[in-house]
Order: sequence, then C-alpha cells, then structure tokens
Amino acid sequence: MESIKFKKSFGSDFKTLPANHGIRLCNVALAITLLLGAHSGSVSAAAFDSNIVIRGSAEFDSLSSPADPINAIQTGSLTSIIAGSTSTTTLVGSTVTGPDPLSGTLSQIGDGFGINLSARGAGGAEPSSISPLFGDLTFSIENKSAVDSFVVNLQFQYSHQVEATDTLPANDNGEFAQSLIAFYKTDGTELAFSKIISDTILGNEKRIPSDPNTNIATGKGGALSDVGTLLLSFLLNPGDLISFGDSNPDLFISGGAESGRFSINASSLITVDSVTKQTNNTVPEPETLWLLAIGLISVLTSKRRNYAFN
Repeated sequence: MESIKFKKSFGSDFKTLPANHGIRLCNVALAITLLLGAHSGSVSAAAFDSNIVIRGSAEFDSLSSPADPINAIQTGSLTSIIAGSTSTTTLVGSTVTGPDPLSGTLSQIGDGFGINLSARGAGGAEPSSISPLFGDLTFSIENKSAVDSFVVNLQFQYSHQVEATDTLPANDNGEFAQSLIAFYKTDGTELAFSKIISDTILGNEKRIPSDPNTNIATGKGGALSDVGTLLLSFLLNPGDLISFGDSNPDLFISGGAESGRFSINASSLITVDSVTKQTNNTVPEPETLWLLAIGLISVLTSKRRNYAFN
C-alpha cells in the first residue's frame, strides 16, 4: 500500500521581470538549492528501526558522460546525507569531481540523496546551448523483520525554474529552456512529476504533480517555476522489498539560445521522513476485561454453591 500527500505545493510564475531579472532568477534558484541542502536541520537526527534497510544513490547522466556545453555554463551537484553527515559530488562543464554515483545505506531520520542541475547561456555571434543533461535517483526499502510491519514515509522536495527570452522576438530563433523532475518505482509507477518549458516559438508548458496531464502554462518564453514537497508513504509487511528508479530520468534539463538567452535550475531531494512499526493491539479492551471478570466471578460463585450443597 502506498499513498502520496502534498505537504506543500506552490508554483507561481514570475510575472514582472526587471532589467536584472536573470541575476535575480539565479539568486532565487541558489537560495532554494541551499534551503534544500539544509533540510536536515528541521528534522530530529534519530536512528530508525534496524529491521528497515534503506539504500540509495544519486547519479549524473546514467546514459553517458555529461557533454560540454556550447557557449554556456553548466554545473551540478550530487548530495548524500548518511548518519547526518553530508557528502557532495560536483559537476562543472563536463568534469565530475567525486564519486558518481554517490551511494550508501541510510540510517537516520533526515538521511537522503539529492541532485541539482543548472545551466545558462546567451546567444549572439554564435548560438548557446547545452546537450540534454540527466540526473538519476535510486532507492530501495527492505523490511528484514519476520513478524513486524512498518510504514515508511519519504519526503520528496523539488524546485525548478526556467527562463528563455529572445532579444529580437521577430527573428524566430527559438530560444528555449526546459526542466523535468520526476520519481518512479522500478516497475514504472510514477510517484512524482513536474515539467516546465519556456519556449519563445512553440509556447510554454507547465505540468505539476497534482495534475500532470494538464498544461497550465500560457504565453511564449519568459520565466516559469514550480516548487513543492510531497510525502510518499509505503507499507512494508514482513520480508517486503520496494525499489525505486527506472530507465526514466529523475532530473532532466536542456536549453539553447541564438540571439537571446536561457537559464535553468533544477533540484530534488528525497529524505527519510519517518519509520513507524505497526503493532497489534494485544491488550484487552475495557469491555473485554469486564466480561472476563464477570465470567470468573460466575465460575467461582457456582463452585462455592456446589461445595455448600454437597
């Protein structure tokens, strides 16, 4: 059994853009990324039941090595939080520094894995673009107990912003910036999906987790964003194993500009929110205790009467 709850969900587009909107957008994205990285500060660092074994990893581009951008800047990071300690792998251009994938076994509430991908570029004499860049999250939750069931809650935080603008709208160069954030079970079951595209020719697209089949965006180009938190709940009976991550990317960004500019920032972080043992009620209810007491008194009274009669 599994369920999804929206703890927070807000995705407001930027309505007005001042002259330095590109810098402000990057600052907003950086602030949200730092907020996601500081997630564990609000969660009590307590070890969860050892019968629940949670393994995971974060990885850059599972299909091939990240490619160099063309006249653009491309960066990223992988984050693991294990036993309350944070490790990071970085991406600059096509150079990865640190373990990729970054993996391990989680042990405390608040432990988890995250990915951030960012890119920006401006056209002009030559076009600016990045090749599609991917990030993947994998998870498994196993209940090693032979008798106890557990409910495991995972918290999925996501944030992404895109912007594409054409300095010469009449030339139809086709500036675009797109980002997709998702999370799947191994069998392909979709647990979270958010997609935003800013496109100066084909038009914008925005699909949010609460209604992924509906495009709620309007217009062409400009800035779009979606930010939220989902609570994913799973019941594991004795011996159960649930796996997450399939051939679909969990993060995906792509963009390009010929005369204008584009920018993208996408982050996701999944952490252990709670692990709760499901216990059977073995203590008799008050009504049951009264019935047992009345039955015992009746038996004792009957025995006394038989003894007195004899």
